[in-house]
Amino acid sequence: MQKTTLALTAALLFVLAYSATAMHHEEGAATQPATQAATQPATQPAAQPDAHGHAAMMASINDAVAVMVPTQGNLAHGTVRFQQTDNGVAVTADITGLDPGSTHAIHVHQYGDVTGSDGKSAGGHYNPQGHDHGLPEQGARHAGDLGNLTADEAGNAHYEITAENISIAGLNNPVIGRGVIIHAKVDDGGQPTGNAGARIAMGVIGIAKGE
Repeated sequence: MQKTTLALTAALLFVLAYSATAMHHEEGAATQPATQAATQPATQPAAQPDAHGHAAMMASINDAVAVMVPTQGNLAHGTVRFQQTDNGVAVTADITGLDPGSTHAIHVHQYGDVTGSDGKSAGGHYNPQGHDHGLPEQGARHAGDLGNLTADEAGNAHYEITAENISIAGLNNPVIGRGVIIHAKVDDGGQPTGNAGARIAMGVIGIAKGE
């Protein structure tokens, strides 16, 4: 009888211990997701782009510059600067390495891509409005038609023009990020690109540091 009682008591203690252990595991499993959720950082909403702020920033760009480098086999180099004014964009070109007394077409081209050694990666004339080619005295012309610059006896050229049909980064045919090309020949106003010949210098119009 005593042996039977001891056996039953041992069995009862085993069952109670097993039940307590099972309940402990179940409680842990139930509370684990809650703990993880509590420690998981809340997902932050994605920042929305400030379109108005970006537009205002772009509209405030008043100075740009293209550093001109020679294409393969040529020596022409220098800078072409762009300044936004009330009357359009004042363009000032200072170029060296030209033949003495020579005259050369200067145009804004479609792409700011000078990876090609011949300048052709800059594409054609910048012409978002689809006009025929023309010289600066013609109102309707390519936005990139800036005319011609002429070198002095030392092969240096200084050229200034105010282009009313472009802006630096505004809504009127913006030129920022596009290319500038100086050609081997004169732009004679002929179609489709002025018969200006090969490309002897190239540059990309970028935001200038300013004063």
